[in-house]
Amino acid sequence: MTDPSGRAFIVRPFGSKANSLGEAPINFDRVDTELISAALSQIGMTGGTTGEFVQQGDIRTDMFRELLVADLVIADISIHNANAFYELGIRHALKSQYTVMIKADKRGDPHVFDLKVDRYLPYDPDHPSQAIEALVQTIKATLDNEKPDSPVFQLLPGLTSFDAGKVVVVPLKFREQVEQAASSREELLNLCVAVAGQAWETEGFRLIGGAQFNLRDYENSAITWERIREFDMFDVEANQKLATIYQKLKKLTVSDQAAERALQSSSLTDWECAETHSLIASNLKTQWHNAVEAESELVEKQRKALSSPYLEKSLQSYLQGFEKHRSHYYSGLNAVAMQSVQIELAKLHPEDWALNFDDEHLAEMELAKRTDYLAKLVAATELAIESSIRNYPEDEWAPLSRADLMLLTSNNPKKVALNYQRCVAMPAFNADSLRRQLKIYQDLALFEENLKAALEAIK
Repeated sequence: MTDPSGRAFIVRPFGSKANSLGEAPINFDRVDTELISAALSQIGMTGGTTGEFVQQGDIRTDMFRELLVADLVIADISIHNANAFYELGIRHALKSQYTVMIKADKRGDPHVFDLKVDRYLPYDPDHPSQAIEALVQTIKATLDNEKPDSPVFQLLPGLTSFDAGKVVVVPLKFREQVEQAASSREELLNLCVAVAGQAWETEGFRLIGGAQFNLRDYENSAITWERIREFDMFDVEANQKLATIYQKLKKLTVSDQAAERALQSSSLTDWECAETHSLIASNLKTQWHNAVEAESELVEKQRKALSSPYLEKSLQSYLQGFEKHRSHYYSGLNAVAMQSVQIELAKLHPEDWALNFDDEHLAEMELAKRTDYLAKLVAATELAIESSIRNYPEDEWAPLSRADLMLLTSNNPKKVALNYQRCVAMPAFNADSLRRQLKIYQDLALFEENLKAALEAIK
């Protein structure tokens, strides 16, 4: 992590407290001021304790929320303080990462049995400021570490961290402010400043990042989503958004890295897995099309498209997505498109197709096998699209996807045109996506009758 920022929660005793032997007390308020808060300030983080909630009159609800949503928890375990250990235990049970323990190197209690094997940062209770730099480095190392630091998650690797978004409520006023600022880049940037340090900071950033994405302010949207990922490198939504954003910014390697991080998330659903495989496949398709566009002659374009390894890789990645969730028609549709293109090109250039096999007979058998499979893939994709149209009328992609599928499969150009005409009021994003796909068919001179009908319908 190059520039940590965010919110920390401090778990510690309050005032001056002695250990169980009654030795000279440690001033924990001083330790907070001179060590913990000073270190947090150096790396740009804000911090709070349960003391804030006592003043407000409601401690338990706020304490539980902070232990869950805090980007970092620092726990002082110098003495056997029941409240501190209780709060630390809650954090360890809820979050797999980003908890730092510190302990006075004198006048403290013996390390408790359950934490004996866990690391902590020692400090001098008489000169706590001397450990500032060590704590800063410990925090940075903790935030950069990809492995769980919670002993609960270390010993029970099947567990997943609780989703803080399920319990954190972004204030209505702020949500309304984001809606009002949705058309202004500057106002959205101002809201990024306003949300920093709030207990609901991460969820607030999600709203802003989404608004920036819809505004096509991709550079600033990337910055916002990166701030979310700083404290959870495997955050599925952040990584999927970043994969899409970097793709639009033509940073395909970074886009692939974000998608791969999403796939590593232990909380990934089958639908999210299908979506992520489709993002990877889309990047591969872009690389494939870039290579095709570099050729000037049609025949060379077609031969390059057929021989490029990106065609097969993209096809297989789309298939992975569709096999993961059969209702994810986007991956199914694109698998149909890539398979259809491959089959049509193999028919046009059988000699190039045969180069992938030991003999022509094997090449013909594989082509026939893929043609048979395509028919089944088309049927499954059509079912997924029609199901979405029936059950989710607000889904603007489904009618367009039905038209796209028809372009690839229908023998009736007029029917193709009619289905595209029904989509003329589609949002600009959908139209842009459609034109990019149609350009592939144009460049390769495939599906020409249906392509002509589609272009006439949407012009």
